[in-house]
Amino acid sequence: MIGKIKLPALEIFMTAVDVVEFSKILKDQIESVKFIKQFPWPDLNIPIFDVLDMEIAKNINFSIINTEILRIERYKKECVTHYPGCSYSGDIAGEGFIRFSCSCIADYAPESLMNGRLTATYDLVKEPETDKFVKAV
Repeated sequence: MIGKIKLPALEIFMTAVDVVEFSKILKDQIESVKFIKQFPWPDLNIPIFDVLDMEIAKNINFSIINTEILRIERYKKECVTHYPGCSYSGDIAGEGFIRFSCSCIADYAPESLMNGRLTATYDLVKEPETDKFVKAV
């Protein structure tokens, strides 16, 4: 059976304070959630957090991973690429994880936020748990 690929994207407008609160609420709702600060990483000691703090939440992109769907060890093995002589980077969305692109201050309106985004990519048929996770987030 051929699956149905979903590529949902939700535009968001959150300050760093909002992002920190969002991470706390999400962690309270889904205990298996962790946050991965996006690449580049100097080694396989990937920056993973239970909740976000202000420093991480300030204009840094991260992934929200559900470790019941995708264990950290599997993420490191299947989703991380090493660029010899350079660094490591990881996939930003897929089975069991969602990309969070932070909002930023709009150059054209210093008191306004430019769009951030929550995005996911998964197969509806083959990854029903990811579908539930995406809808919960």
